[in-house]
Amino acid sequence: MFVINNYKTTENKYETQGSVTLITILKKNNTELVAKIDTEDLEKVQAMGTWFAEWHKDFNSYLVQNLTVTKENKKIKSTKKNIQSVILDTQSSAPIKHINGDTLDNRKCNLELVNTKEKNEYEVIDDETIAVILKDKYGKAQAKALVSFKDLDRVINKRYTWIYHKGYKQPQVIAHTPNGKVNMEDVIMKPGEEERVHHINLNPLDNRRKNLENKSK
Repeated sequence: MFVINNYKTTENKYETQGSVTLITILKKNNTELVAKIDTEDLEKVQAMGTWFAEWHKDFNSYLVQNLTVTKENKKIKSTKKNIQSVILDTQSSAPIKHINGDTLDNRKCNLELVNTKEKNEYEVIDDETIAVILKDKYGKAQAKALVSFKDLDRVINKRYTWIYHKGYKQPQVIAHTPNGKVNMEDVIMKPGEEERVHHINLNPLDNRRKNLENKSK
């Protein structure tokens, strides 16, 4: 085991208050934050070693992280874990939602595994339009895509879970399927092999029929 002499290795302080335990962790600038766990998870959390706070752009907040550095066959290997995955006994990549929005509150009652295969929620705008709610992989709403009411069953079903994808130049509404990535506008318009779907008002989140047209590539 190698020692990293920085905020990632400073010993944590623990304060147990009945069924809840508070953990003092450090940010990169060595200022303190206080995280919260169930006391029944204290032994499991302490066994992992030192915890620290690291900014995560997807959450737009700090996560409680742990870093283990080992040497295998003359190669240095570092493994990072987040505290919520340790508490729920999942892989670090598993999408976990903090129900109250506080990423430092890692009591089990505040943690929920996100079902990335569930159907999207939607809002009825008027008799002709719905707004499909697009969430990130952590279950946080990011945007809404407009769809014609008559396409409701075409886009809201068990085959697709639509997400907001930033894209290189502009955002996209996509779903991951066993056959690969699909775009919402393609599902609606079904363009031919030599066609592409054009958004008339140039807004890729507006997938109402009146804003879509198939054009030659």
